[in-house]
Amino acid sequence: MTGEGETRAADALVIPPAELDQVVRHLRRALPNEGVGLLGVERVERGAEVIALARQFYPGSNCRASPTRYEMDRHDLIAALRDIDRRGWELGAIVHSHPLGPARPSPTDLAEFQYPEALMVIASFGCDPPDLNAWRLELEGESWRSRNVPILDDDGWKTGPLIAETGPRRE
Repeated sequence: MTGEGETRAADALVIPPAELDQVVRHLRRALPNEGVGLLGVERVERGAEVIALARQFYPGSNCRASPTRYEMDRHDLIAALRDIDRRGWELGAIVHSHPLGPARPSPTDLAEFQYPEALMVIASFGCDPPDLNAWRLELEGESWRSRNVPILDDDGWKTGPLIAETGPRRE
């Protein structure tokens, strides 16, 4: 079942422009609170790297209705995970926003992180246009260490330079 695997999170995330636009619009509508959603992905191996190809964004409701915390509504979460499993995809990313803070994991994000096989995608609306970054979290001792991974559009991963040579995508 999604969320229970031992698969590590991807080395890069590919989000087609239309899907990325849907993510940003959903998170913007949640302001001034944090927004939340999930990305269902197909994992593709490219040499030694694993690429997560976003197939569908699942918008969720933040049942905490808070500008500093998020928790995806249980019904939204279950429906999304079931659909991801039904389609043979994987949970590729947990997406949320920081209305004013930077697009990097906060101490609260790290303390509440539960899905090491998924990336954490954070959009910061403290700037215009919003800053969007993806993070792979790895357990180091008893705490999480975050590593920024690139977000590419669907053409960039096929024809662009090696992923290790690309930076995060800014929106």
